[in-house]
Amino acid sequence: MDIRDLAPPEVRGSAPRLTLTGREEVLIEGHRGLISYETENIRVRSGMGLISVSGKHLTIAYFGTQDLLILGRVQDVSISEEGG
Repeated sequence: MDIRDLAPPEVRGSAPRLTLTGREEVLIEGHRGLISYETENIRVRSGMGLISVSGKHLTIAYFGTQDLLILGRVQDVSISEEGG
């Protein structure tokens, strides 16, 4: 067994890490690109599938090669197997 097999999926690069702070902020680490951006829904590609953030007045405060910060009134965060 390789020691890397013991690392959590987000460290191995196979899974994103999502951090929800209250209802106003979602940090997505390890994304694979933006699919769509509207003020009520932002969809992001990840190694696990499609991440969808729904809410009101959503904005992308930061968009980097690995990280994405979404601000606004977050109502729902979901991951589907499509689009990964």
